[in-house]
Parts: sequence; structure tokens; C-alpha cells
Amino acid sequence: MDNKSSVLGKGLSAIFTEKNVDMNVVEDTVRNSINEIPVAKIKVNPSQPREDFDQEKLNELADSIRQNGLIQPITVKKDGDDFILISGERRLRAVKLISLEKVPAYIYEKPADINNTNENLLELALIENIQREDLNPMELSDSYRKLAEDYNLTQEQIAEKVSKQRSTVANFLRLQKLPVEIKVSLRRNEITEAHARMLLRVDNLEDQLVLWKRIINENITVKNLEEITKTSAKKQRKKKANLGEIYDPYIQNIEDKLRNYFGTKVKINRKTKSSGEIVIDYYSNNDLERITEKCER
Repeated sequence: MDNKSSVLGKGLSAIFTEKNVDMNVVEDTVRNSINEIPVAKIKVNPSQPREDFDQEKLNELADSIRQNGLIQPITVKKDGDDFILISGERRLRAVKLISLEKVPAYIYEKPADINNTNENLLELALIENIQREDLNPMELSDSYRKLAEDYNLTQEQIAEKVSKQRSTVANFLRLQKLPVEIKVSLRRNEITEAHARMLLRVDNLEDQLVLWKRIINENITVKNLEEITKTSAKKQRKKKANLGEIYDPYIQNIEDKLRNYFGTKVKINRKTKSSGEIVIDYYSNNDLERITEKCER
């Protein structure tokens, strides 16, 4: 694992080395290919994992470039008369903010003795972005999904390429199971990765959304969320044992309505055909007061 860890943060050079590419050839090619190229001719890398950029930080970078110029060129690859961005989208966005017409760029031109397809180059760019370790959890999850789906890599292969444990890759990929609303919220940093992992303990999507709204509106901590989802986690483990229970769609519908209204777990236990009990869960005194207020309306 030490050998893998030493690769982190070194960018494309480390990745090319891992793929047994002659770095002397690559560095000579890149070093001799720096040019001022038109911003309008640069296409965004389709494998860029980052979709959200902090506007305030982009403005700060743009001001710095306006005053000092672009210290570190971006890296691109020729695509006919245009160019595909390999790395440096944040710098490119900042340059566009101050309306620069040209930008310094390393133009990567594949030498004849490097067997590297365009698709593999985009794969390398994607891995480089992951290794920078500045992506949020949902961006990382999407990146691993791209590597799995677009490049047919197994979890073990992805883990090897990005110098992570396979279990780490698997845990990030599990975030793909969340509803779209929660994925967007995680991408926007409205909830933490720990919150998202706790929500995955709940197997009902509607329950996940109810809890997610409570996290946003009530600032529920991860510790409290762990207590709230503990019952769901136990139920998932006992699911096979409960398959013999009779499913009553009428009762299920009433439970769903009560659960949405109270914003917490509600269970109806029938004792006879016409009687039973309603169990409403609460997890703190404040939670109890909130539910009580709902009952008094």
C-alpha cells in the first residue's frame, strides 16, 4: 500500500508511469508543445468528474490570472481543428471570466511509440482528477461509475488505478443507489457523506427522502441519524424472516401517509380485523414536541 500511496497527488506523470509509458518521451512531447491557443477552440473534457465549481473561488482565481497571468498552462489534445481539454478546467473557466482570447496550453501529441488511444487518454485524465482528492463524494462516486461503465473496469481494477482499497471504491459506488434528490444535495454539500451512508441503511426510497428533508430542515447530526436508522438496519437484516407476514396494501397506504405527515417512522400493528395500535417513533425531546404539535393541529 505504501507504493500506491506514493503515487497520489503526482497527476498524469504518476499515472503514465503506472501504465509503463516512457515518461521521457511524454515529457519531451509536452514540453515542446506549449502554445497560446484560442479559448474558443477548446472543448471540455467529457470525462471531467467535477460538475460544480465554487464561483467565489473561480472569481479569486480569475483576479489572480488578470494580475499575474496564467502560471500553470492547461493540457489539451488535438481534435481536428479544435482541442479537447485533458486537465485544467478550473483554470479554463477562470480565463473565460476575464474574457481572455488565448490561453497557454501543453498540446499533447501522441508519439508514434506510445500506444495510447483517445479513449485511454480520457481515462487517464479522469483518474488524474480522482487522484487530486479535491472532488466531493458524489463526484467521486460518479467518477468511479464512469470508469466501471465507460471503460469496463472492475472494482478491483479501479482500486488499483486510483490507489485505493476495493472496499473504498465499493462504498462510493453504493451512493449511486440514492434517489436523485439526495445525490444532488450531496453534490451541493448540503449533507455530508456520512449522512448519505446512514440514509442507505433505509431500504424504502420514500423513507430516505423523508429523512433527507429532516436533515436539511432540522440539522440532524450523523449521530442522531444513526439512531433513527438503526431500526431500518435491523429490519434489513431480518427481512427474510419477515417475508411470511401478510402484506395489506390498505394498511401500508395509511402508514405511508402518517409517515409523510409526521416525518418519522410509523408502524400500524393490527390486533384484530378492526383494531390495533399506531406506533410513532421519536428520537429526542425536541422530536417528541414536534410530533405533538402536529397532533394538535
